[in-house]
Amino acid sequence: MDSDDLVRKITAQVIERLGTAKPVTESKDTPASPAWSPPTTPKGKKVLVLMTGGNRRLDEALVQVGKISDCSDEVTVVLSPSAQELVGVPALRRVAPDARIVTEGDVWRLLEGTDAIYLPNMSLNAASKIRTLLPDSLVCILATYGLLRGTTTVAARDSLFPAEVEPGTLPTALREKVACIEKELEAMGVRLCDVEKMTGPGTSSASADTPASPATSLPSTCTLLTTGECSACGACVENQPQAVQELVSSGAARVGSAVGAKPASPEINRLIDHTLLKPDATEQQIRTLCEEAKQYNFASVCINPAWVSLCAQLLAGSEVKVCTVIGFPLGATTPTAKAIETRDAIANGATEIDMVINVGALKSGDDELVRRDIEAVVAAARDRALVKVILETALLSKEEIVKASLLAKMAGADFVKTSTGFGGGGATVEDIALMRETVGTEMGVKASGGIRDRETAEAMVAAGATRIGASASVAIASGAKSSTEGY
Repeated sequence: MDSDDLVRKITAQVIERLGTAKPVTESKDTPASPAWSPPTTPKGKKVLVLMTGGNRRLDEALVQVGKISDCSDEVTVVLSPSAQELVGVPALRRVAPDARIVTEGDVWRLLEGTDAIYLPNMSLNAASKIRTLLPDSLVCILATYGLLRGTTTVAARDSLFPAEVEPGTLPTALREKVACIEKELEAMGVRLCDVEKMTGPGTSSASADTPASPATSLPSTCTLLTTGECSACGACVENQPQAVQELVSSGAARVGSAVGAKPASPEINRLIDHTLLKPDATEQQIRTLCEEAKQYNFASVCINPAWVSLCAQLLAGSEVKVCTVIGFPLGATTPTAKAIETRDAIANGATEIDMVINVGALKSGDDELVRRDIEAVVAAARDRALVKVILETALLSKEEIVKASLLAKMAGADFVKTSTGFGGGGATVEDIALMRETVGTEMGVKASGGIRDRETAEAMVAAGATRIGASASVAIASGAKSSTEGY
């Protein structure tokens, strides 16, 4: 199956989950997945998550770390040296902000009171060491001693082969060897499963009387899904809006919500990037923009790079961030040029970067160039600024929106964003829902272009947007209708 076929399949599945298309049927050439039941793990309060060097299904592994963290009272994530390089602490903090993240420590203290151990990206190297009971790193020692103590241990089987290797192309003998390793691990008590099934029924902290969720439903980490009662976990936009606003106030960059959830309207201001990107914007207009941003406590001001230094001075000491645009508005510059722009913007005081993808390269099928383009900006901004990737959705098909969103996710961006406001169309609820369903909950989604009133902004948030880009920000905040076309 080539990349275009894969994207079409993923797009069809995403649209199906949104309820806008007929069910997708598997190809006759695709073997049926074997029947499998999720592991039944203890409903304990202390969990160890061991990250190794497996790079296959890494995005889904991070999703599972977040879900494990959500449904456990105490989570410690231990990184091997290779995981430190491959994943990094910042990525883990984004998906599991409440987890304790360590790279070293006393084995017995880490194991003390542990009810379950998870290896969401178990590498072949780690599996082989655990199988032989001769581990040489902290994560392998913890897994081995956990098994010796009878601790429930759940590991991903689909991360054993490196991402660069297609298992079906390997010699039969090699695949049989890996299968033997899997059998030996299972005989030792390791519960192997596909990574997305690690948090199946039984991993929830819900009471024993709570029925298991169907396999096709949303994750069972929220008791609201199965009992109709709120778990007071503090992460539900619709049922715990005050708690969510406290999370936002304390620095959370985004809060996930299901399609259709109602936003916490009084605090929508903190989701707005107050925007002025017109080429004829004057210094006085930029100063007014910053004053309004402070007055209404918007998330950021979004301005052209020439105004970054001024805005950084005007907003110093406030909660309002400085966001600027890169490769704007066409996206048709080189990865090197965009990286240089990014470094210059950060040096001048920008803390958020909205870059435009190379739309022409995407439509030409040059996925590698698009990915390298985004990666260049992500690398230039690393640990210093958020990166939002502008897709210019008005120019793209649904398949291209999905492909661009996946490429942004692969490249390590923090957000995907709909529009520049200069590309002949803006954000739509349908596109926001498609982008949110594609990237999952671990990335932000920014709706921009054509949002001029509170009702439209709230509809975007309900569809999955976690940031709003608008020049009509004051009208949105006050509930009025904007009298201008704007961004």
